[in-house]
Amino acid sequence: MATIKDIAQKAGVSITTVSRVLNYDKSLSVSDLTRKKIFEAAEALDYTKKKRSSTTRDTVAIVEWYTEQQELDDLYYLSIRMGVKKQAERDHYKVKRYFAGDPLTAIDDVSGIVAIGKFSDDQIKIMQEASDNLVFVDFDTLAKGHDCVVTDFDSSTKSVLAYFIENGLKRIGMISGVEYSSDQQLKITDHRFDVFKNYLEKQSLYDPANVFVGDYTMQSSYNIIDQALKRSKESFPNALFVSNDAMAVGALKALHDNGVKVPEDVSLVSFNDTAVAKYVIPSLTAVKVNTSKMGAVAVRLLGLLDNNLDNDGHTPEKVVVATRLIERESVHTGKPIREAD
Repeated sequence: MATIKDIAQKAGVSITTVSRVLNYDKSLSVSDLTRKKIFEAAEALDYTKKKRSSTTRDTVAIVEWYTEQQELDDLYYLSIRMGVKKQAERDHYKVKRYFAGDPLTAIDDVSGIVAIGKFSDDQIKIMQEASDNLVFVDFDTLAKGHDCVVTDFDSSTKSVLAYFIENGLKRIGMISGVEYSSDQQLKITDHRFDVFKNYLEKQSLYDPANVFVGDYTMQSSYNIIDQALKRSKESFPNALFVSNDAMAVGALKALHDNGVKVPEDVSLVSFNDTAVAKYVIPSLTAVKVNTSKMGAVAVRLLGLLDNNLDNDGHTPEKVVVATRLIERESVHTGKPIREAD
């Protein structure tokens, strides 16, 4: 694992600055450009460097449903974008980038599009007009007739719940989220909640009072957990499954500010395992999503489209990428922690 010193050297900033940025220290006065350099350095150090050929062929558009600012607050999408970009460069594609706020009608002269995140039908139609060679990442578009790469939400959620129960933690809560496409036409609820609810109901452990819903940001998670703890610490869950790392950091801060210890009082498992999961205190036990592989598979699907035609045209594919649980310090297991990565 890369150290904070490694990240500081790559980003050209101090070790203290890296530590505070990775812990989402809002009191630190630092530009978004510096934050971006630090986050990208942290993610990049997880990749194996490969030589690139000086020759390039077609151009690929990377379309992100987030703005650059939002991407810094949810590193999951930044790391997917970096995975797409690196694989595209390895395959000698030129790359054009588009963020939320950039008009989709501006996409032109590309041989394919990798769309990262969730998009409304109207947005998909605009991208189709720019290129039929269209692959989505983190959005199940199989029923819409498009190739997609997604992560295994079902098995990973069940594995976290089983992990809690095996460690004697049965008052289990979830911090989930709701979000919208950038044009506000599509509302997206968290599929993991349905898995969470069904699994715990079968164990007679589900309590709707232990479900907290935010908007996938650190601040929303801080607010809802802070309010819940002020209402009652006694009835608060002794285990939390959190849908992304940013919300996990917000929950950690709210728990700390209310005198609740992690993992002694509340155990916590996050989802995604971006760079911040390793460096917050305590470090987060997390479901690791292989974002670099998701990005790489998406680029490879673009290359396959031209060779995957039958008599009825292209047959869409959905690739599901597996996850694994990385044990760190935020779950009370009674065992020494040996980080798996």
